[in-house]
Amino acid sequence: MSIENYRKAELKKVISALLACESLLIIGEPGIGKSFFLQALTNQLVKDDYPHVVLPMGTVKQIMDTVGKKLAIDPETIEGKKKSIYMMMDDVINFCRSHPTIFIVDDAQRYPPSIRLWLERLMLEVNCPLLLTATYPPARDIFLKLPRIELEPLKDKAIREIMKEKATFLEITLNNAQLAKLQASTGGNPMLAGRVVKEHYLGIKSEGLDHTQWIDGTPYLMACLMLLVIIRFVGLGLNNTSLYLLGGVITTIVGVTRILIYSLPKKGTRLGQ
Repeated sequence: MSIENYRKAELKKVISALLACESLLIIGEPGIGKSFFLQALTNQLVKDDYPHVVLPMGTVKQIMDTVGKKLAIDPETIEGKKKSIYMMMDDVINFCRSHPTIFIVDDAQRYPPSIRLWLERLMLEVNCPLLLTATYPPARDIFLKLPRIELEPLKDKAIREIMKEKATFLEITLNNAQLAKLQASTGGNPMLAGRVVKEHYLGIKSEGLDHTQWIDGTPYLMACLMLLVIIRFVGLGLNNTSLYLLGGVITTIVGVTRILIYSLPKKGTRLGQ
């Protein structure tokens, strides 16, 4: 099952934004499919014959040499000397003034700061569309200026298709009960969907869960508090002092516990923060 089949809406939205010269940052937990999404988008740009550059991972010099070759920019000055990195950066910016080009950067947080600042210049000076991905983007430079799209977990049907494909590749058969049990630990993450099948094939029992898609328990806590308040009112209406006091004591304990839990130092759990 290809990424185009279960990310159609996001793919269409991102391509439309890029063609309108808008830049975007795609975020999501590890394994959610950001790199596969970029590959599908790149394939579409190739099919449409739209100019684009996929930045390679490497040193600043290696990156700029690759970009220069892709855009057919002369690496030497008129005197025959090798251009400096900053001269190449300026030449690429000048080239993009008259040749609209989409720049695609996977795992952008891993690139040198000088490259990210250069990308920011491309976006601000010549309105060059950028598409970046990051798992946990730092709160600085270009990451603060780009609109974000978070890739959501895949639907159950898509995850099961991925698991079945992996099982077929490994030449094993999984019944519906086994699929359901394995799927419960994926959290809609396509990478984990393939991994749990591989672990099943190897006879490895995985105890931990890697995904970050958890249920918010706040509504349940609020429901319990409301129930305790109702118990107090019932006790008051029935003139039952014990019931009224019990409801008040439990409400106070739950409230204090909630305050203590929320006051503990904690790391942001939302992706990208």
